[in-house]
This record gives sequence, structure tokens and C-alpha cells, in this order.
Amino acid sequence: MRAFRAIRYDERVAGPLSDLICPPYDVITSDERARLAARSERNFVRVELPDEGPAGYAHAEELLHAWMHERALVADPPSIYLHDHEFALGGVRATRRGVFVALRLYQPSEDVVLPHEQTFPKAKADRLELLRATRANTSPIFGMTDGGPMALLSGAAAAPVATARFGDDRHTLARVLDTQSVARFKDALRKERVYIADGHHRYETALTYATELGAGPDSTESSVLTYLCALDDPGLRILATHRLVAGGRAALDAAIARSFDRSVIDRGAVEDVQPGIVLVRDGTFTRLELRPDADRSGLPAAWRGLPVAIAEELLLRDVRKTDAVITYEHDADRAIAAATGEWSAILLRAVDPMTLRAVADVGERLPQKTTYFYPKVPAGLVIRSLDLG
Repeated sequence: MRAFRAIRYDERVAGPLSDLICPPYDVITSDERARLAARSERNFVRVELPDEGPAGYAHAEELLHAWMHERALVADPPSIYLHDHEFALGGVRATRRGVFVALRLYQPSEDVVLPHEQTFPKAKADRLELLRATRANTSPIFGMTDGGPMALLSGAAAAPVATARFGDDRHTLARVLDTQSVARFKDALRKERVYIADGHHRYETALTYATELGAGPDSTESSVLTYLCALDDPGLRILATHRLVAGGRAALDAAIARSFDRSVIDRGAVEDVQPGIVLVRDGTFTRLELRPDADRSGLPAAWRGLPVAIAEELLLRDVRKTDAVITYEHDADRAIAAATGEWSAILLRAVDPMTLRAVADVGERLPQKTTYFYPKVPAGLVIRSLDLG
């Protein structure tokens, strides 16, 4: 990792930071994009999620340059940044601490920066066009690493540079001034792996762009803006991604009969006991327990015990061959509410950080739509231009 010259909003020109930051592109709906854009003519959603097509990417690049010319966006000296993200989940407030750095890019075969999830070609194509147009990392990769290096920054001298509120979330950003702590952190991190939590598409896009340019290992194109968090950080939260199914009921019921034992439970048990897989239909909750004789041979050994993998292979594989509609929902209450009429909900227990690490360590990737790291790291809080370092 290395320090970098962050581009940040100057609130004296741009207005309140709370009106300027936005979530990363992949969780912004069209309605939310409109609401964010209405908050400020300089809200970063206009760059992070531009209109589709060449004109949209070109406009994102024009906006970045215009805002820098107006000094609404200004560049800092080379730095790394501590970020405290305070949020609420399930009525409980927590704080996750991370650090923004420029992280060197590694091919997966180098076994240094490891993915855990499959990616979609369309999303990578979109991010590549935006990167080509802007030559900027508009939103960071979210990576996790061992807690040892992160602990070296806990007492480092840092200067607060920005605060913002976004809904119930509060962000505090500080430039680390203690060069000795930064050097120790850098040396300690050199011995560790980084596990991609969020931003698989952006990471692969950055690799593609560096290869496209023939970038050397020390070039700015050979690193990417990254938010690093300790695997054991008390504020790290991974939510499950539940499945909602409409249609294909005969195939789903046949899959249940073939491989699972069933028991009706009450709604409270979903949170209290946290069963691996629960089928919800019209207010009835059925716990599905994989029978010992069920055929798991189609699952990689590293994750054949994970509820999401079992659900995909043994519950939904045949359903996907029908005309069923399958959608995804992170909020269990919304998934339960949707499970009426033709819709069934499959509630899944979340994957914990250490399990995710174990899967990545053996070179496996989990099914798409497995993890949802909460809360998302905002875009627009820290921006990295490849032309500045």
C-alpha cells in the first residue's frame, strides 16, 4: 500500500458534505439517484453513476474537471485516512473503523488480494468505461485484513478533516500525520493477505485497465483506492442475501422433499436460533435441515456446509431451469412480507468473516449474491485520481 493524493470536497465552495456523498453505484436505485442529485448540483452520484452510454461517461469526466477547476474538489498532500463510520442496525449503534489507502493490484494467482465472490460481466464493462473516461477511482474497494496491522494505527496522530451525516450514519475522516505509524502499518501489511469484501467488479476492472495500458508495478494505474478494515473489527457486519421465488413451486417442493427434513417454527426462532435455511410462505415458517444422506458432491468442499451454497445447489438449481422469477433481498422483514401468494422466501443465515476468509484462502469463490457488507463505504468522501498518484 501507499499514500495517495486524495481529492476531497471543500465545503466552503461545494456546500455541506452531507449533501455531496452517495452510496456506491451498485446499490443506488433510479429513484434514489434522482433524490441524491436533487440534494446538490455537485452530489457525487452524477460521477459515480452517470447516465448510460459514452455521453454519460464523458459527462462524468467533465464534471470532475469542472469541480476541480472551481475548487469545489481539491487535492490533499500524499496521505492515508482513518474513517470512523457510525451506524445503526437492528436498533443498535456501532462504529466500524477503516483506513483509505492506495493498494497495489495483484492477479488472483499471486494469492495476495483474494476475492470471495463471482462477478458479472456487465458491471465490469460499465466500471471500465467510467475508469477510462475519468481516470479516477470514484469509489473504493472494501478490503479486510488481519487486525494486527490495523491496530498499529489505533494510536496514530491524525488530523480530522471532514465529518458528514447520511441518514442515520455519521462519518468522520482524519488524515494520518504519524509517518512512523504509517511505515509500521505498511510493513506489517506486507505480510498479510487482503480479502475483498465489496468491490469485486471495481477491483477486476482496475486490473483490466492496468493490463490494457501495460502499466508497470510502480505506476498509479497499478494500484486502486481501497478502504481496509480489520477482520475482527467490532463494527464489521455481513448481512445475508435472502432469495425470493415466484413460480417453480413444484420444482422447489420436489427439491425440499428430496434433500431436507422440515419442521415448522415461529417467527421469533428465526432471530433467536438463526437456523441456516427457513422457507416462508403466507406467514408459515418452515426450517429446512439438510438430511445426512443428501448429495452434496456438487459443492466444493470449502463451502458445502454454508446455507447459501446448500440453498443454491440443492434447493434452487432445478428451480432456475423453470420459468420462475428469483430476486434478492437483504432485509429479512421485507423478505417475509413479500412471501405471499405465489411468492416464497428462502431466508438464509449470514456468512461470518472468518468463514469467508477460509473460503478465499483455498481459492474458492462463493455464489453470486452471497454477502452484503453493511453499511456500504460512501463514494465522494475520498476520490483518487490516477493522474495525481
